[in-house]
Amino acid sequence: MASASNRGKFVRVLVVVGMVAALLVPAGAGAGSAPTPSVVDFGQDEVIPDPSGFDGLSLQATDPLGLVPGVDIVRMHSLGTDVIDVWACGLSVSAQTVVAQLDTDVVPYFQTHSRGRLTIDFVPRGSAPAIGGNQWPEDSACYQAAAANPSPDANGVLLADANWFGGLAGPGSGESFPDNARWAVVGYPDVFSMVTAHELGHTQSWPHSFTTVSGSDYDNALDLMSGNYGAEGNGYGTWDQPYDTAVINRYAAGWIDPEQVRVVGGAEAAVTLQPSSGNGVQMAVIRAGSKYYTLGARTSSQYDPIPEVWEGVEVYEVTPCAQSEVFYCWSDPRFDMGFREHIPLGRVPFDYLDFDAYSQPLPHVISAGQSKSVGGRTVSVAAAANGAYTVTISGGSGASFIDTPGHVFEADVEWLAESEITKGCNPPANDRFCPDEVVTRGQMAAFLHRAVPALTVGQPTFFTDDNGLVFEADIEWLSATGVTKGCNPPTNDRFCPGDVVTRAQMAAFLHRALPNLSVGPPTDFSDDNGLVFETDIEWLAATGVTKGCNPPANTQFCPGAPVTRGAMAAFLHRALGG
Repeated sequence: MASASNRGKFVRVLVVVGMVAALLVPAGAGAGSAPTPSVVDFGQDEVIPDPSGFDGLSLQATDPLGLVPGVDIVRMHSLGTDVIDVWACGLSVSAQTVVAQLDTDVVPYFQTHSRGRLTIDFVPRGSAPAIGGNQWPEDSACYQAAAANPSPDANGVLLADANWFGGLAGPGSGESFPDNARWAVVGYPDVFSMVTAHELGHTQSWPHSFTTVSGSDYDNALDLMSGNYGAEGNGYGTWDQPYDTAVINRYAAGWIDPEQVRVVGGAEAAVTLQPSSGNGVQMAVIRAGSKYYTLGARTSSQYDPIPEVWEGVEVYEVTPCAQSEVFYCWSDPRFDMGFREHIPLGRVPFDYLDFDAYSQPLPHVISAGQSKSVGGRTVSVAAAANGAYTVTISGGSGASFIDTPGHVFEADVEWLAESEITKGCNPPANDRFCPDEVVTRGQMAAFLHRAVPALTVGQPTFFTDDNGLVFEADIEWLSATGVTKGCNPPTNDRFCPGDVVTRAQMAAFLHRALPNLSVGPPTDFSDDNGLVFETDIEWLAATGVTKGCNPPANTQFCPGAPVTRGAMAAFLHRALGG
């Protein structure tokens, strides 16, 4: 956890992979409390070599929820087996003794919180002199011995040092040690297991979390990646066993599946959050512009031995770095290219040095029975069974999706969602509808299947181009109803699921699926005469489902224009909504 000077060939980063987790500290206990302090993390003790390449890994890769850019870099060492060489630097005990302690305290910690997805294999390699008091670790005899004698599968090295106070680590830039320069140094024996887990978190690309009030990088004693609690000793907490980290770190590491995350839209939502040891939903996300807030359950347990008074739902504000800035995301004015300016110390809502605060609920944890304002929403927490918490999130726009409030088709999209005809456009989060994106033929099949599931069916057409697609069942149903024959007459052995649906084709789909709609006098559009779909277009106009495409005159239908998802919601709403 100690800081160190920059080196010319090193780049100190906020977060190597483009994610910043920062501590949210509401000032009051109830909803609508005073504004929260600004928050950020500038990762003081993260150090990596010049990131010139990652062996085919993409800096632009992202996860399905769009929360963490560069996930293939983040998860380079967080899944599977991570082999860490261990050296005893100036110690009176051997590397084998150090590894025995790590195997007891640290290995099960990561196995538990990763839910078996990460196993750390500590390999005792040898002993060497201690690192000098003013010596950069890579210049030391201990590091040089480690770099010259790596184990065959080493992904990194841990230097347990007699002279070092705290720790220093970074994620490196590749698979194998020593080429990836992925190393950690930890003082031994003071709170060795706790600090080792913290520094190994940095080797997994986890950042610090802290407020901007105290001027300390480590004023959040709830998070493994910040301060430490326990009895006061030498100016810091003395709890030697590692405990849980901010839930966004576990998600970034790949230990939480996207299906275990609930991204909340504008409508009121309720979700039961499970602690890291449980199954089910582990994290809720409230988006707020370029930032988002994460909610995670914290319950005292063997591998999260926090004081019971801290139990509840933790709240963090997360500011992702832009994908083009993953190595240069300096979002705190106090931090510029590795140099931190002096900040006058002020009173912090919670500081890990304030040991009297340990007997009090933490400001950024919502206890059972309490509510707080988070990202403009009201978050209320109730206790549930087995350490879980039921969270109600209210006070939003009421919209089912975050990209439809104020849209011309907002009411139609809401009807579509309430009718369970759509789930969204960005699974598994599905907090967006993408109203201005075009409708594909595969999506049209799904819309109609959900909208009119009781249509009479016969023998489906087995198209050659839909096998294994997410809409395969919908497409086969659509062909079995006779609503579609295919896209390549006269053969019609293809459906063309990725092709865009035009307004004329949409008219034909609806005419075949809903032939019994009430009709009045048709509109005589000027741009559909002689078209293959002219009858379908005139029928659609006669039902009142469409008036035209050029209001207020509405003399045209624009048959060749693509149908947007928002417009499709409107067509279905008018046809089926009564």
